[in-house]
Amino acid sequence: MSPPPPRPNTSGLIFAATSWGLFWGGWAGLLPEVKDQIGATDSEFGLALFGIPFGALPAMVVTGKLVSRLRERALPLVLLAFAVACALPGWTYSPVAFAASLVLVGATSGAIEVALNATTAAHEARDGARLFNKVHAATPLAMVVAAPSVGLARQFGASSREVLLVIAALVLVSAYLAVDRSGWRTQPSTSDPATRVRVMTPLLVSFGLVAAIVLFMENAVEQWGAIHLEQNLGAGPLLGSAAPAAYMIGLAGGRMLAQWKGERFSGLTVVVFGSVLGAVGLVLAVVTEPVGLPAAFALAGFALAGVGLAPAVPTLLGMAGKSADDEGRPAAITTVTTISYLGFLGSPPVVGLMAAGWGLSTAFAVIAAGGVVVAVATALLRVPKPQGVAG
Repeated sequence: MSPPPPRPNTSGLIFAATSWGLFWGGWAGLLPEVKDQIGATDSEFGLALFGIPFGALPAMVVTGKLVSRLRERALPLVLLAFAVACALPGWTYSPVAFAASLVLVGATSGAIEVALNATTAAHEARDGARLFNKVHAATPLAMVVAAPSVGLARQFGASSREVLLVIAALVLVSAYLAVDRSGWRTQPSTSDPATRVRVMTPLLVSFGLVAAIVLFMENAVEQWGAIHLEQNLGAGPLLGSAAPAAYMIGLAGGRMLAQWKGERFSGLTVVVFGSVLGAVGLVLAVVTEPVGLPAAFALAGFALAGVGLAPAVPTLLGMAGKSADDEGRPAAITTVTTISYLGFLGSPPVVGLMAAGWGLSTAFAVIAAGGVVVAVATALLRVPKPQGVAG
């Protein structure tokens, strides 16, 4: 009698997503102290922050090839690198050194996105399980917890270096937990080698572009939601600061709901109805001002938008993983992840330009229309039968 197969290492994926969210959730709260630490002007600090995307985009492409070679070993290794990188800003004392540290932070963070998504897709294929929404729910929850925790730590006198060391230690723990002894391969590859190298297929590019619109909408709420509540609706700082938190809680809740009930529907159906619900939530946030409703209604709208948009990117990544065989899956995930990241990067400046020209309320109305665009584009997609597991 053969021994039972190793138990799926799902907890390792969840801890990896959690540690990644802990860093980014606490990062914004550390910026004022870090800015003083390096003695940077506003312009110098802003330029230094460009180190994050400067490192992230090329790292995503490189990591896709790395994951194809290292497979289950890739995620623990990039988590180890991220643990080192996320501690470095605490040891910088000039804008140049700070910018260099952020290039490494961006590179390792982008590598985690690709490695984590590729590993999750491999586990779905190997274990016959739906995992993307469960794994992706951990990140916004961690961010919601980390932001006030870092603020509280600073209030009690903790330095940015001490906070970053604690986060780095937690990332190291997640690297250990991410070690997977079960391996990835589910079956020998039967696809033609020439087919496996085609990573920019129309379907994968379509997945990436739709996901990019969703991430554009998500980052708009995260970066501009508090400003909308305070500037347009007259909310105080406490209620205003609750806008990104409400959205993050909605994201986590929506992904857990999709994990729990999503198997009753096709992935395309989940994305279509979720994006419409997200648009409705943003419309509620927009009409709060002209209708004269309390600012709390806009807050509820942002939370509803989070619930609706939550399953879109994880579901699209899951479908991308199922569209490829074992050999081509890391490249497929890399394509979708990298293209979608462009929407996340472009959101803050584009929304800023729209707000300057038309007003922030109008900008959010345009962003809400993005939910309709996502719904229509997703409904028009024609997805072939998955090569991985169903669901």
